[in-house]
Amino acid sequence: MDGNGSCRIDEFVRNLQLLAFLTRHYIEAKFVDDVTDKPVSFVHMNLLRILDEHPGRTVGDIARFMNVSYPASTKTIDKLVRLGLLRRREDANDRRIAHLHLTSTGKKLVEKYAQLKREQIEQVINSFGQERAVALGQQMRLFARHVVDSIPVRAGICLHCGAFDPKDCYTTESEKKCGYLESVSEPGT
Repeated sequence: MDGNGSCRIDEFVRNLQLLAFLTRHYIEAKFVDDVTDKPVSFVHMNLLRILDEHPGRTVGDIARFMNVSYPASTKTIDKLVRLGLLRRREDANDRRIAHLHLTSTGKKLVEKYAQLKREQIEQVINSFGQERAVALGQQMRLFARHVVDSIPVRAGICLHCGAFDPKDCYTTESEKKCGYLESVSEPGT
């Protein structure tokens, strides 16, 4: 804010970009590198986390969630299968459909990642201060919801905000459609 109380847009955007960069590259991607020596990216870890929460998703479900083509999601899934983190199970009624499940190695990797992330974030919050962290979290939520509310209604918009807790999805709170939640509610389509 400047002396007149108006927001300094450039500084605001810079801080927003800095927070997004730190979150993606330090908090998320670094933790993936710290828990495995396998060639697993943050995107791969996100997919493993989704399958940990929602086992049995299909390649089509994953393609919709990742907002990529079916062949692109197949390539990602094939890599995770080769690494021994995922396995496919043929659908009992339609052999063309494969349901995806974590292997025990994949499950351990997701648990190790979640544990490291909790520990590291807890340290950051403790050094920042619990009250300040709670207040910042509330403000970030309000701002994120405002941004979602400002987006013109588009079918299938998905911010992955509800990927791990679908009842807490900003998009559906704003009465917009969420491609991820639709794929979870209609498995295997």
